[in-house]
Amino acid sequence: MNEIQYNLQFDKLCELMQLGELVGMPEPVSGGFLHKMYAIETTRGKYAIKALNPQIMLRPTAKQNYIKSERIANIVANHIPALV
Repeated sequence: MNEIQYNLQFDKLCELMQLGELVGMPEPVSGGFLHKMYAIETTRGKYAIKALNPQIMLRPTAKQNYIKSERIANIVANHIPALV
């Protein structure tokens, strides 16, 4: 199977989303089972970035399934407090 590579462009992402300029290198973090997770620090704050797996995102239903799972996660987050 021909693997599709991740296209990680943190500088462009920060500019597009107005997150500030990167301070240091993005750090891989655990927690992403199917996708990759990174912690970044910018001049405007600290952020967690989820890089979606390009192989999975090729599936016809992937985008809609991802949207649904994010909606469910937001509903749960608004009703169950997170520990700090």
